[in-house]
Amino acid sequence: MFNTNYMVLRFYLYSFFKNLRFADPFLILYFLALDLSYSEIGLLLGLQHLVTVLLEFPSGIFADHWGRRRATALCFAFYSLSFTGFGMTGQITELPLIFWLGGCLALFALGEALRTGSHKAIMLDYLDSMDQSHLATQLLGRTRSVSKFTSALAALSGGVLLAWSRDYRLLFYLSAGAAVCGFLLLLTYPRALEGDAYRARRTKSDKPVVSMQQPFRVMWQRASFRKLFIQSVVFESQLKMILKYFTQPFLKNGLAMFGIPIIAPVGVSGFASAGAIFVGLNEFLRDSLGALGARFSSVFELQAGSQSHALNRIYFGGFFAVLFLAGCAVNLKWGLLPGLVLLMVLTLLQNLRRPVFVSALNTEMMKTERASVLSLESVSRAVTVAVLLPLFGWAADQFGLLAVWILATLILLSGFLFKIRDEDVSKNKLPD
Repeated sequence: MFNTNYMVLRFYLYSFFKNLRFADPFLILYFLALDLSYSEIGLLLGLQHLVTVLLEFPSGIFADHWGRRRATALCFAFYSLSFTGFGMTGQITELPLIFWLGGCLALFALGEALRTGSHKAIMLDYLDSMDQSHLATQLLGRTRSVSKFTSALAALSGGVLLAWSRDYRLLFYLSAGAAVCGFLLLLTYPRALEGDAYRARRTKSDKPVVSMQQPFRVMWQRASFRKLFIQSVVFESQLKMILKYFTQPFLKNGLAMFGIPIIAPVGVSGFASAGAIFVGLNEFLRDSLGALGARFSSVFELQAGSQSHALNRIYFGGFFAVLFLAGCAVNLKWGLLPGLVLLMVLTLLQNLRRPVFVSALNTEMMKTERASVLSLESVSRAVTVAVLLPLFGWAADQFGLLAVWILATLILLSGFLFKIRDEDVSKNKLPD
Protein backbone atom coordinates (compact mmCIF):
# COMPACT_ATOMS: atom_id res chain seq x y z
CA MET A 1 0.00 0.00 0.00
CA PHE A 2 1.07 3.60 -0.62
CA ASN A 3 1.98 5.58 2.49
CA THR A 4 0.67 9.15 2.41
CA ASN A 5 3.30 11.58 3.72
CA TYR A 6 4.03 15.28 3.66
CA MET A 7 5.41 15.24 0.11
CA VAL A 8 2.45 13.30 -1.25
CA LEU A 9 0.09 15.76 0.42
CA ARG A 10 1.84 18.52 -1.50
CA PHE A 11 1.26 16.55 -4.70
CA TYR A 12 -2.43 16.52 -3.80
CA LEU A 13 -2.37 20.27 -3.16
CA TYR A 14 -0.75 20.78 -6.55
CA SER A 15 -3.63 18.86 -8.16
CA PHE A 16 -6.09 20.97 -6.17
CA PHE A 17 -4.74 24.38 -7.21
CA LYS A 18 -4.10 23.32 -10.82
CA ASN A 19 -7.74 22.36 -11.30
CA LEU A 20 -9.42 25.09 -9.28
CA ARG A 21 -10.45 26.74 -12.56
CA PHE A 22 -13.94 28.12 -12.08
CA ALA A 23 -14.09 29.47 -15.64
CA ASP A 24 -12.92 26.33 -17.45
CA PRO A 25 -16.34 24.61 -17.78
CA PHE A 26 -17.75 27.81 -19.29
CA LEU A 27 -14.95 28.90 -21.64
CA ILE A 28 -16.63 27.83 -24.89
CA LEU A 29 -19.94 29.28 -23.71
CA TYR A 30 -18.08 32.51 -22.97
CA PHE A 31 -16.74 32.59 -26.52
CA LEU A 32 -20.21 31.92 -27.92
CA ALA A 33 -21.58 34.74 -25.74
CA LEU A 34 -19.02 37.03 -27.42
CA ASP A 35 -20.68 36.10 -30.76
CA LEU A 36 -17.76 34.01 -32.01
CA SER A 37 -18.56 31.25 -34.51
CA TYR A 38 -17.42 27.66 -34.07
CA SER A 39 -14.90 28.27 -36.84
CA GLU A 40 -13.42 31.26 -35.02
CA ILE A 41 -13.36 29.33 -31.76
CA GLY A 42 -11.65 26.44 -33.54
CA LEU A 43 -9.01 28.78 -34.95
CA LEU A 44 -8.38 30.39 -31.54
CA LEU A 45 -8.07 27.05 -29.76
CA GLY A 46 -5.98 25.73 -32.63
CA LEU A 47 -3.62 28.67 -32.03
CA GLN A 48 -3.44 27.76 -28.35
CA HIS A 49 -2.42 24.21 -29.19
CA LEU A 50 0.00 25.42 -31.86
CA VAL A 51 1.82 27.53 -29.27
CA THR A 52 1.91 24.50 -27.00
CA VAL A 53 3.28 22.41 -29.86
CA LEU A 54 6.08 24.88 -30.56
CA LEU A 55 7.10 25.26 -26.92
CA GLU A 56 6.23 22.00 -25.19
CA PHE A 57 9.13 19.81 -26.24
CA PRO A 58 11.72 22.57 -25.65
CA SER A 59 10.04 23.24 -22.30
CA GLY A 60 10.39 19.56 -21.37
CA ILE A 61 14.12 19.73 -22.08
CA PHE A 62 14.19 23.06 -20.22
CA ALA A 63 12.50 21.42 -17.20
CA ASP A 64 14.86 18.45 -17.19
CA HIS A 65 17.96 20.67 -17.25
CA TRP A 66 16.93 23.95 -15.59
CA GLY A 67 14.77 22.29 -12.94
CA ARG A 68 11.34 20.65 -13.02
CA ARG A 69 10.19 22.37 -9.83
CA ARG A 70 11.07 25.80 -11.20
CA ALA A 71 9.44 25.12 -14.58
CA THR A 72 6.20 23.92 -12.98
CA ALA A 73 6.11 26.95 -10.68
CA LEU A 74 6.55 29.24 -13.69
CA CYS A 75 3.61 27.62 -15.45
CA PHE A 76 1.26 28.82 -12.69
CA ALA A 77 2.49 32.38 -13.22
CA PHE A 78 1.45 32.20 -16.88
CA TYR A 79 -1.91 30.68 -15.91
CA SER A 80 -2.55 33.63 -13.63
CA LEU A 81 -1.71 36.14 -16.36
CA SER A 82 -3.96 34.32 -18.82
CA PHE A 83 -7.00 34.21 -16.53
CA THR A 84 -6.52 37.85 -15.54
CA GLY A 85 -6.41 38.76 -19.23
CA PHE A 86 -9.68 36.93 -19.90
CA GLY A 87 -11.26 38.82 -17.00
CA MET A 88 -10.17 42.11 -18.56
CA THR A 89 -11.63 41.29 -21.99
CA GLY A 90 -13.31 44.34 -23.51
CA GLN A 91 -11.58 46.89 -21.29
CA ILE A 92 -8.91 47.71 -23.88
CA THR A 93 -10.98 48.57 -26.94
CA GLU A 94 -8.00 49.56 -29.13
CA LEU A 95 -7.10 45.89 -29.63
CA PRO A 96 -9.47 43.71 -31.70
CA LEU A 97 -11.28 41.09 -29.63
CA ILE A 98 -9.89 38.13 -31.58
CA PHE A 99 -6.28 39.27 -30.95
CA TRP A 100 -6.90 39.86 -27.26
CA LEU A 101 -8.39 36.40 -26.78
CA GLY A 102 -5.59 34.90 -28.85
CA GLY A 103 -3.02 36.52 -26.55
CA CYS A 104 -4.76 35.18 -23.44
CA LEU A 105 -4.86 31.68 -24.94
CA ALA A 106 -1.18 31.93 -25.93
CA LEU A 107 -0.25 32.73 -22.31
CA PHE A 108 -2.29 29.74 -21.15
CA ALA A 109 -0.61 27.56 -23.77
CA LEU A 110 2.82 28.64 -22.52
CA GLY A 111 1.80 27.58 -19.01
CA GLU A 112 0.57 24.23 -20.34
CA ALA A 113 3.84 23.70 -22.21
CA LEU A 114 5.83 24.23 -19.03
CA ARG A 115 3.58 21.99 -16.94
CA THR A 116 2.91 18.90 -19.06
CA GLY A 117 5.30 16.12 -18.27
CA SER A 118 7.20 18.10 -15.62
CA HIS A 119 5.06 17.34 -12.59
CA LYS A 120 4.55 13.68 -13.52
CA ALA A 121 8.33 13.45 -13.84
CA ILE A 122 8.65 14.99 -10.36
CA MET A 123 6.32 12.36 -8.90
CA LEU A 124 8.08 9.49 -10.67
CA ASP A 125 11.43 10.85 -9.49
CA TYR A 126 10.10 10.97 -5.95
CA LEU A 127 8.97 7.34 -6.14
CA ASP A 128 12.44 6.36 -7.33
CA SER A 129 14.00 8.12 -4.34
CA MET A 130 11.65 6.21 -2.01
CA ASP A 131 12.24 2.88 -3.82
CA GLN A 132 8.50 2.73 -4.64
CA SER A 133 8.54 2.88 -8.45
CA HIS A 134 6.11 -0.06 -8.59
CA LEU A 135 3.42 2.22 -7.13
CA ALA A 136 3.44 4.63 -10.09
CA THR A 137 -0.11 3.80 -11.26
CA GLN A 138 -1.41 4.18 -7.70
CA LEU A 139 0.16 7.58 -7.06
CA LEU A 140 -0.73 8.94 -10.51
CA GLY A 141 -4.28 7.66 -10.10
CA ARG A 142 -4.74 9.25 -6.69
CA THR A 143 -3.36 12.64 -7.68
CA ARG A 144 -5.49 12.63 -10.83
CA SER A 145 -8.48 11.73 -8.67
CA VAL A 146 -7.86 14.82 -6.54
CA SER A 147 -7.60 16.85 -9.75
CA LYS A 148 -10.97 15.66 -11.02
CA PHE A 149 -12.73 16.11 -7.67
CA THR A 150 -11.38 19.66 -7.57
CA SER A 151 -12.60 20.30 -11.12
CA ALA A 152 -16.00 18.97 -10.10
CA LEU A 153 -16.26 21.34 -7.13
CA ALA A 154 -14.97 24.28 -9.20
CA ALA A 155 -17.54 23.58 -11.92
CA LEU A 156 -20.47 23.41 -9.52
CA SER A 157 -19.30 26.51 -7.66
CA GLY A 158 -18.72 28.31 -10.96
CA GLY A 159 -22.23 27.49 -12.13
CA VAL A 160 -23.76 28.91 -8.96
CA LEU A 161 -21.57 32.03 -9.11
CA LEU A 162 -22.38 32.61 -12.78
CA ALA A 163 -26.13 32.20 -12.22
CA TRP A 164 -25.89 34.69 -9.34
CA SER A 165 -23.55 37.28 -10.86
CA ARG A 166 -24.41 36.87 -14.59
CA ASP A 167 -20.76 37.83 -15.18
CA TYR A 168 -18.01 35.55 -16.49
CA ARG A 169 -15.25 37.86 -15.25
CA LEU A 170 -15.64 36.78 -11.63
CA LEU A 171 -14.86 33.18 -12.61
CA PHE A 172 -11.66 34.19 -14.39
CA TYR A 173 -10.38 36.30 -11.50
CA LEU A 174 -11.00 33.50 -8.99
CA SER A 175 -9.15 31.09 -11.28
CA ALA A 176 -6.20 33.51 -11.40
CA GLY A 177 -6.10 33.58 -7.59
CA ALA A 178 -5.91 29.77 -7.44
CA ALA A 179 -3.00 29.84 -9.93
CA VAL A 180 -1.09 32.22 -7.66
CA CYS A 181 -1.54 29.75 -4.79
CA GLY A 182 -0.17 26.99 -7.02
CA PHE A 183 2.90 29.09 -7.81
CA LEU A 184 3.61 29.59 -4.11
CA LEU A 185 3.09 25.89 -3.41
CA LEU A 186 5.70 24.80 -5.97
CA LEU A 187 8.27 27.03 -4.29
CA THR A 188 7.95 24.82 -1.19
CA TYR A 189 9.00 21.67 -3.10
CA PRO A 190 12.50 20.45 -2.14
CA ARG A 191 15.22 21.22 -4.65
CA ALA A 192 16.09 17.52 -4.73
CA LEU A 193 13.10 17.10 -7.06
CA GLU A 194 14.48 19.42 -9.74
CA GLY A 195 15.69 16.36 -11.68
CA ASP A 196 18.81 14.26 -12.20
CA ALA A 197 20.33 16.49 -14.87
CA TYR A 198 19.86 19.56 -12.69
CA ARG A 199 21.38 17.81 -9.65
CA ALA A 200 24.33 16.56 -11.68
CA ARG A 201 25.06 20.07 -12.90
CA ARG A 202 24.77 21.52 -9.39
CA THR A 203 27.17 18.94 -7.98
CA LYS A 204 29.45 19.14 -11.04
CA SER A 205 29.31 15.39 -11.36
CA ASP A 206 31.79 13.70 -13.67
CA LYS A 207 29.17 11.11 -14.64
CA PRO A 208 28.72 11.26 -18.44
CA VAL A 209 25.44 12.78 -19.57
CA VAL A 210 23.35 10.45 -21.73
CA SER A 211 22.64 11.73 -25.21
CA MET A 212 19.29 13.53 -25.48
CA GLN A 213 18.56 11.64 -28.67
CA GLN A 214 18.68 8.19 -27.09
CA PRO A 215 15.16 8.01 -25.58
CA PHE A 216 13.60 9.27 -28.80
CA ARG A 217 15.65 6.92 -30.95
CA VAL A 218 14.49 4.08 -28.70
CA MET A 219 10.90 5.31 -28.97
CA TRP A 220 10.77 4.84 -32.71
CA GLN A 221 12.79 1.64 -32.76
CA ARG A 222 10.66 -0.21 -30.18
CA ALA A 223 7.27 -1.39 -31.45
CA SER A 224 5.96 -1.37 -27.86
CA PHE A 225 6.64 2.35 -27.53
CA ARG A 226 5.17 3.19 -30.92
CA LYS A 227 1.87 1.42 -30.22
CA LEU A 228 1.51 2.98 -26.77
CA PHE A 229 2.35 6.37 -28.21
CA ILE A 230 0.06 6.32 -31.26
CA GLN A 231 -2.94 4.81 -29.48
CA SER A 232 -2.61 7.46 -26.78
CA VAL A 233 -2.44 10.31 -29.29
CA VAL A 234 -5.53 9.12 -31.17
CA PHE A 235 -7.62 8.41 -28.08
CA GLU A 236 -6.66 11.44 -25.99
CA SER A 237 -6.91 13.96 -28.83
CA GLN A 238 -10.44 12.93 -29.76
CA LEU A 239 -11.70 12.76 -26.20
CA LYS A 240 -10.14 16.13 -25.40
CA MET A 241 -11.96 17.80 -28.29
CA ILE A 242 -15.24 16.13 -27.42
CA LEU A 243 -15.15 16.63 -23.66
CA LYS A 244 -13.42 20.00 -23.40
CA TYR A 245 -14.63 21.86 -26.47
CA PHE A 246 -17.96 20.39 -27.60
CA THR A 247 -19.69 19.18 -24.42
CA GLN A 248 -20.67 22.73 -23.47
CA PRO A 249 -22.27 23.53 -26.88
CA PHE A 250 -24.05 20.14 -26.78
CA LEU A 251 -25.60 21.00 -23.41
CA LYS A 252 -26.33 24.59 -24.47
CA ASN A 253 -28.22 23.43 -27.57
CA GLY A 254 -30.07 20.79 -25.58
CA LEU A 255 -31.18 23.24 -22.90
CA ALA A 256 -32.27 25.68 -25.61
CA MET A 257 -34.67 23.01 -26.91
CA PHE A 258 -36.46 23.35 -23.56
CA GLY A 259 -36.25 27.15 -23.46
CA ILE A 260 -33.46 27.39 -20.87
CA PRO A 261 -30.64 29.90 -21.59
CA ILE A 262 -27.20 29.63 -20.00
CA ILE A 263 -27.46 33.09 -18.45
CA ALA A 264 -31.05 34.12 -17.86
CA PRO A 265 -32.12 37.74 -18.51
CA VAL A 266 -32.67 39.97 -15.50
CA GLY A 267 -36.06 39.27 -13.93
CA VAL A 268 -36.22 35.62 -14.97
CA SER A 269 -36.27 33.21 -12.03
CA GLY A 270 -36.95 29.60 -11.19
CA PHE A 271 -36.15 26.69 -13.50
CA ALA A 272 -35.56 28.93 -16.53
CA SER A 273 -32.79 30.82 -14.70
CA ALA A 274 -30.76 27.74 -13.80
CA GLY A 275 -28.94 27.19 -17.11
CA ALA A 276 -25.49 28.00 -15.71
CA ILE A 277 -26.16 25.78 -12.69
CA PHE A 278 -27.10 22.89 -15.00
CA VAL A 279 -23.79 23.33 -16.83
CA GLY A 280 -21.89 23.38 -13.55
CA LEU A 281 -23.82 20.36 -12.25
CA ASN A 282 -23.08 18.40 -15.42
CA GLU A 283 -19.38 19.17 -15.09
CA PHE A 284 -19.53 18.28 -11.40
CA LEU A 285 -20.98 14.85 -12.14
CA ARG A 286 -18.56 14.20 -15.02
CA ASP A 287 -15.49 15.22 -13.07
CA SER A 288 -16.65 13.23 -10.01
CA LEU A 289 -16.86 10.14 -12.19
CA GLY A 290 -13.48 11.02 -13.66
CA ALA A 291 -12.06 11.21 -10.14
CA LEU A 292 -13.43 7.76 -9.34
CA GLY A 293 -11.96 6.42 -12.57
CA ALA A 294 -8.52 7.80 -11.74
CA ARG A 295 -8.75 6.61 -8.13
CA PHE A 296 -9.49 3.02 -9.15
CA SER A 297 -7.27 2.84 -12.24
CA SER A 298 -4.82 0.56 -10.43
CA VAL A 299 -7.70 -1.73 -9.42
CA PHE A 300 -8.96 -1.86 -13.01
CA GLU A 301 -5.45 -2.62 -14.25
CA LEU A 302 -5.26 -5.53 -11.79
CA GLN A 303 -8.69 -6.88 -12.76
CA ALA A 304 -7.89 -6.61 -16.48
CA GLY A 305 -4.92 -8.88 -15.96
CA SER A 306 -2.37 -6.64 -17.67
CA GLN A 307 -1.79 -3.06 -18.72
CA SER A 308 -2.29 -3.97 -22.38
CA HIS A 309 -5.71 -5.54 -21.74
CA ALA A 310 -6.75 -2.54 -19.64
CA LEU A 311 -5.73 -0.02 -22.31
CA ASN A 312 -7.42 -1.96 -25.13
CA ARG A 313 -10.69 -2.36 -23.21
CA ILE A 314 -10.85 1.35 -22.45
CA TYR A 315 -10.19 2.21 -26.10
CA PHE A 316 -12.91 -0.19 -27.25
CA GLY A 317 -15.43 1.30 -24.81
CA GLY A 318 -14.53 4.87 -25.81
CA PHE A 319 -15.06 4.15 -29.49
CA PHE A 320 -18.59 2.83 -29.01
CA ALA A 321 -19.51 5.61 -26.58
CA VAL A 322 -18.65 8.22 -29.24
CA LEU A 323 -20.52 6.22 -31.88
CA PHE A 324 -23.69 6.14 -29.77
CA LEU A 325 -23.22 9.83 -28.95
CA ALA A 326 -23.58 10.59 -32.65
CA GLY A 327 -26.98 8.87 -32.55
CA CYS A 328 -28.06 11.01 -29.59
CA ALA A 329 -27.19 14.20 -31.49
CA VAL A 330 -29.78 13.42 -34.19
CA ASN A 331 -32.63 14.54 -31.94
CA LEU A 332 -31.67 16.43 -28.78
CA LYS A 333 -35.16 16.30 -27.27
CA TRP A 334 -34.76 12.60 -26.61
CA GLY A 335 -30.99 12.38 -26.97
CA LEU A 336 -29.88 15.07 -24.49
CA LEU A 337 -30.00 12.94 -21.35
CA PRO A 338 -28.51 9.75 -22.91
CA GLY A 339 -25.87 11.94 -24.57
CA LEU A 340 -24.89 13.48 -21.24
CA VAL A 341 -24.64 9.99 -19.74
CA LEU A 342 -22.33 8.93 -22.60
CA LEU A 343 -20.16 12.00 -22.04
CA MET A 344 -19.87 10.96 -18.40
CA VAL A 345 -18.83 7.48 -19.51
CA LEU A 346 -16.15 9.00 -21.76
CA THR A 347 -14.85 11.09 -18.84
CA LEU A 348 -14.69 7.98 -16.68
CA LEU A 349 -12.79 6.05 -19.36
CA GLN A 350 -10.34 8.89 -20.04
CA ASN A 351 -9.38 9.17 -16.38
CA LEU A 352 -9.32 5.41 -15.88
CA ARG A 353 -6.84 5.14 -18.73
CA ARG A 354 -4.33 7.93 -18.14
CA PRO A 355 -2.55 6.58 -15.01
CA VAL A 356 -2.33 3.10 -16.58
CA PHE A 357 -0.83 4.60 -19.74
CA VAL A 358 1.77 6.73 -17.95
CA SER A 359 2.75 3.74 -15.81
CA ALA A 360 3.16 1.59 -18.95
CA LEU A 361 5.12 4.33 -20.70
CA ASN A 362 7.34 4.64 -17.64
CA THR A 363 8.77 1.19 -18.40
CA GLU A 364 9.83 2.40 -21.85
CA MET A 365 11.73 5.61 -21.07
CA MET A 366 14.87 6.70 -19.28
CA LYS A 367 14.17 8.29 -15.92
CA THR A 368 16.59 11.18 -16.52
CA GLU A 369 14.55 12.33 -19.52
CA ARG A 370 11.01 11.68 -18.28
CA ALA A 371 9.79 15.26 -18.61
CA SER A 372 11.12 15.40 -22.17
CA VAL A 373 9.48 12.13 -23.23
CA LEU A 374 6.14 12.93 -21.58
CA SER A 375 6.23 16.40 -23.15
CA LEU A 376 6.85 14.87 -26.57
CA GLU A 377 3.80 12.62 -26.15
CA SER A 378 1.77 15.65 -25.12
CA VAL A 379 3.13 17.64 -28.09
CA SER A 380 1.86 14.99 -30.49
CA ARG A 381 -1.59 15.17 -28.94
CA ALA A 382 -1.50 18.96 -29.14
CA VAL A 383 -0.49 18.83 -32.82
CA THR A 384 -3.43 16.56 -33.57
CA VAL A 385 -5.86 18.82 -31.72
CA ALA A 386 -4.42 21.99 -33.29
CA VAL A 387 -4.84 20.57 -36.81
CA LEU A 388 -8.30 19.10 -36.26
CA LEU A 389 -9.99 21.81 -34.18
CA PRO A 390 -10.48 24.28 -37.07
CA LEU A 391 -11.85 21.41 -39.18
CA PHE A 392 -14.22 20.34 -36.40
CA GLY A 393 -15.30 23.95 -35.89
CA TRP A 394 -16.03 24.40 -39.58
CA ALA A 395 -17.98 21.12 -39.64
CA ALA A 396 -20.04 22.23 -36.62
CA ASP A 397 -20.88 25.55 -38.31
CA GLN A 398 -21.88 23.85 -41.57
CA PHE A 399 -23.58 20.64 -40.42
CA GLY A 400 -24.12 20.91 -36.66
CA LEU A 401 -22.59 19.01 -33.77
CA LEU A 402 -23.53 15.67 -35.31
CA ALA A 403 -20.66 16.13 -37.77
CA VAL A 404 -18.23 16.47 -34.84
CA TRP A 405 -19.21 13.10 -33.37
CA ILE A 406 -19.02 11.40 -36.78
CA LEU A 407 -15.53 12.77 -37.48
CA ALA A 408 -14.33 11.69 -34.04
CA THR A 409 -15.75 8.19 -34.56
CA LEU A 410 -13.92 7.78 -37.86
CA ILE A 411 -10.62 8.93 -36.37
CA LEU A 412 -10.99 6.62 -33.37
CA LEU A 413 -11.64 3.75 -35.79
CA SER A 414 -8.09 4.16 -37.13
CA GLY A 415 -6.70 3.53 -33.64
CA PHE A 416 -7.68 -0.15 -33.82
CA LEU A 417 -4.69 -0.60 -36.14
CA PHE A 418 -2.46 -0.10 -33.07
CA LYS A 419 -3.91 -2.64 -30.67
CA ILE A 420 -1.51 -3.28 -27.81
CA ARG A 421 -0.49 -6.86 -27.02
CA ASP A 422 0.89 -8.26 -23.76
CA GLU A 423 4.35 -8.59 -25.24
CA ASP A 424 4.21 -4.94 -26.36
CA VAL A 425 4.24 -3.65 -22.77
CA SER A 426 7.78 -4.28 -21.56
CA LYS A 427 8.28 -5.58 -18.06
CA ASN A 428 11.91 -4.51 -18.06
CA LYS A 429 12.83 -0.87 -17.72
CA LEU A 430 15.44 0.74 -19.89
CA PRO A 431 18.86 1.31 -18.37
CA ASP A 432 19.11 4.47 -16.30
